[in-house]
Amino acid sequence: MNNVLKALMADSEEERQKYLDRETLLYAVQRQITCQRTGVVLDVDRAVMVTTILGDKRGAWVLDGEAWDRMEEWTKQKAEEIGATLEVIDGRKLR
Repeated sequence: MNNVLKALMADSEEERQKYLDRETLLYAVQRQITCQRTGVVLDVDRAVMVTTILGDKRGAWVLDGEAWDRMEEWTKQKAEEIGATLEVIDGRKLR
């Protein structure tokens, strides 16, 4: 059963969001194919999509989980410095 159908049938909002996040990440991985930082081939179970939001502007990166782990703290600090919000979809947490 695909993630959208699972989301429609979910028993809770948290479960619904998990399936929608997984579908969003799957789409991003299929489009990007390789990690934007390391070049490693992405796998939805290990990929992370990071969206930076500043006012009405958005930018997104699709990274391998290990690449995100290495740059997570720095990215969060920079986002805080400029007043941006980060949305993170981590495939490792959606299994």
